[in-house]
Amino acid sequence: MRTGEYALAKELHGIDIFDGLSDDSLQQIARYCSQEIYDAGECCAVEGETIDRILILNGGKVTINMKVLVARHTHTVTIATLTKGNVCAWSALVPPHVLTASIKCTEITPMTGIRAADLQRILEERPMVGYIVMKNLARVMSSRLRESHTQLVRLIAELIKQGK
Repeated sequence: MRTGEYALAKELHGIDIFDGLSDDSLQQIARYCSQEIYDAGECCAVEGETIDRILILNGGKVTINMKVLVARHTHTVTIATLTKGNVCAWSALVPPHVLTASIKCTEITPMTGIRAADLQRILEERPMVGYIVMKNLARVMSSRLRESHTQLVRLIAELIKQGK
């Protein structure tokens, strides 16, 4: 293993979807990682588009934003704010691989990208790793669904208050 892959494997220890994986499993995943840096204000993923890689925050901050059409008005709702250790663009792992929300950087944000096809190959070759990652992904998705619900209730309450 190259030095960079070893350092990256150590960083993967703090990532929500990789929680509980062995060093060996993280080292295997690290071989397929690439480093990316996004500027403040930059969208690294857009709702409705297909995506072929997951993104992991190594620092910085992003908001997860969803467009909601109510009557004739479109509202953008911030579902969550993510920081270091969080995965985003998980739609890359779930067919049809269409983003359910946009991801916007609120500050300079270094990320690790992993092509979904590479990660899925590892998950299929090592079923226990696949089980752990998908169980963790389900936990992340459940959390985001709860956050979405909370934000949508707030939006509806505000619209009712405004008489719309």
